[in-house]
Amino acid sequence: MIKHLIQAARPKTLFASIGPVLLGLALAYNLESTIKPVLAITTLLCAVLLQVSTNFVNDYYDGVRGIDSDNRLGPKRMTATGELSPLKVKNAFIASFALAFILGIVLMASAGLPIIIIGTLSILFAYIYTGGPFPLSYYALGELLAFVFFGPVAVWGAYYIQVQNINDHSLTVVFAGLAPGFISAAIMAINNLRDRETDILTTKKTLAILAGPRGARILPITFVLLSTFIPVFHVSQFGANPRIMIATFTSYFFFKTWIAIAKEPITPRFNDYLANTGKYLFLFCLAYSAMLVSVK
Repeated sequence: MIKHLIQAARPKTLFASIGPVLLGLALAYNLESTIKPVLAITTLLCAVLLQVSTNFVNDYYDGVRGIDSDNRLGPKRMTATGELSPLKVKNAFIASFALAFILGIVLMASAGLPIIIIGTLSILFAYIYTGGPFPLSYYALGELLAFVFFGPVAVWGAYYIQVQNINDHSLTVVFAGLAPGFISAAIMAINNLRDRETDILTTKKTLAILAGPRGARILPITFVLLSTFIPVFHVSQFGANPRIMIATFTSYFFFKTWIAIAKEPITPRFNDYLANTGKYLFLFCLAYSAMLVSVK
């Protein structure tokens, strides 16, 4: 059972929540010369638990609604395949949400109203992304939600928990958060591109379906390309040290992945391309963060 719960948590996707938090912490250190280790670790754990919760909710609801089938190209889902009962997966997402909320109380008590709002919305949208009567991911909103919550919200939230005031640097922080937001949107777009043909047969509507076969391939490449411009504009518009542009060059390590997404037939190999994009997100944020800390 533990093995199957770990699979349902989708550990390979968790870089999407870790990278933006690291960037927010690095910005706090770079701009405000502050870092509170206990709050930093708590923020990281809370972000990871919220993503695990989202993954459990997705596994549960896509399984009980019949969205996941034996024909899907993605990794198998525990509810749909019967590896775990729906009740066990439901209990898992309730437990992970509860742990995230408990850790969130520490952050909300320390940082106040802005984090209360962000924390409440994060838990709400983590659930209604796939759960509830109006699952947002079924209405072509997956990329938008990934962009917002794994981008500016995550980066600014992590930054604010450290500095605990809204200051002149807030716009810079939100702008820097666009980069992981675009990459997270790319991850979602690749996921929906891979599942496009099976999703068409269900009630689920995604941007990949609405954009058509060609547009569905253009979307993730566009999001990746946009992410590479953020450090450049961070330097030109906000006077940051040019060294942070090193983050832009991390995209070249995955050039073969971008070409494959644009041209290759949709096969299970897209699971590898999805994982590579997650690695790009983490490496990009790590390089961005390292440069922000090094030039302090």
